[in-house]
Amino acid sequence: MSATHKQRAGERGLVLVSTLLILSLLLVSGVGVRLMLQNDHKILANLRGSTEAFYLAEAGIAWSKDEIDRTAVHPANPANRTQNFASGLFSVSFLSTSAVSPLKARIVVRASGTAGISTQTLQSQITKSYDLADSAMGIRGNANGVALTGDPLLISGVDHDPVTGAAVEGAKSRPAISVPGEVLRGIVEAAAGNVQPPGLIEAGGAIPAVSQSDYLPPSAVSGLANDLCNAPHALSSVVPESGVLSVEGASWGTPSEPQLRCIEGLAGPGDAVILGGVVNGAGILVIKNSDLAVSGSFRWEGLVVVTGSNVSFKITGVESKEIYGAVIINETAAPASSVVTLDIQGSVKLRFSRTALGRAVALIPGSTMANSYNALPSTVTQDYWRLVTP
Repeated sequence: MSATHKQRAGERGLVLVSTLLILSLLLVSGVGVRLMLQNDHKILANLRGSTEAFYLAEAGIAWSKDEIDRTAVHPANPANRTQNFASGLFSVSFLSTSAVSPLKARIVVRASGTAGISTQTLQSQITKSYDLADSAMGIRGNANGVALTGDPLLISGVDHDPVTGAAVEGAKSRPAISVPGEVLRGIVEAAAGNVQPPGLIEAGGAIPAVSQSDYLPPSAVSGLANDLCNAPHALSSVVPESGVLSVEGASWGTPSEPQLRCIEGLAGPGDAVILGGVVNGAGILVIKNSDLAVSGSFRWEGLVVVTGSNVSFKITGVESKEIYGAVIINETAAPASSVVTLDIQGSVKLRFSRTALGRAVALIPGSTMANSYNALPSTVTQDYWRLVTP
């Protein structure tokens, strides 16, 4: 073989080796890219599954809050639940439930979400709080006439501190006045429209000052009043045959030692409990089957309930009258259209107060409270949540 042929053969061998090397590198690169794409796909799939599992766990927490909200047992203790979906499932376990007070409970919830092979677990503490009233002034039953001409006049659904008189920062407000139906709402709104400044009927934020409510229906108010008046620690009295019970210079309980007072009226209409002079107290005041007229200086911290046949709540006089808590008027008869159920002619400041109502609830027998939770307004809040799984 000549030198020229040997040189050409060597060049062809070099080209072949170079080509094979390039093909090998391309093959290795292709395999590497394929593996990278597969790994990326797996990572994205795992990330998607983990995200879906997280949202399923979050849905379990949301479901638990709804379940706690609609449970009329205190403290709420719903059954554990597993819910399947097309993309996965969530499992909810109620780890612990405890009553902080007769109006507040804390529940610890754990929710696990599963999507494919991914699982995420969240844990949350939820607080359920009840209010003993749904507004500063609740009007129930067959009440019709309303007159709001007092000066000055304040009915506020904003939560207030009875010690300082100031609004409680960050607290949820309630309506100033609550009613059970549209007709009565129109009557109250018409009366409220006549209130002249500095008179004020207010609620906080976007809450309407006058609102319809399904809470504390007439039967619940009547049952509560009957149970309270039958309680062994109730201080009871009756309206005399003359039809008028006048009270002056009385002190019925203090914030540290609240009292449960019950006054029973006569069978027919026209009788009245008249609070004149200087009357103050704290706790629960129940007036059954009688009008309640406040003409003197008056201060009350807690709950005032006027309920029964032919009842009304009337304010007259320029003397200071302050109520921290709530007032509920429940007319069980069918009064004439000319009868004024709520008649505020004098000076009064009625402020919703959870603190005052919280003290009053201690006077309600446990069995009565157990039967009342389904009629009381409540609020469910999430104190915290944390991711249990890494």
